[in-house]
Amino acid sequence: MTPVLECAIYLTIAALYVYAVVDCIRTPEARIRMLPKMGWLVVMALMPILGAIVWRNLGKRSVPAEGRSSTD
Repeated sequence: MTPVLECAIYLTIAALYVYAVVDCIRTPEARIRMLPKMGWLVVMALMPILGAIVWRNLGKRSVPAEGRSSTD
């Protein structure tokens, strides 16, 4: 694997992890599913890649259509 490709993969993983942690911190407790907020942060700290992917797919409830603004 070329060094440029390795760097791109690592940067993508780091961006996913940072996004997931910041998103978890900023998400209100009422929208979080399955675990409390601290539980999700612990999962992401122990298993960064898997934790971030699971948070993205299962961690928070979506906003109902009537709760969204027209710019979303």
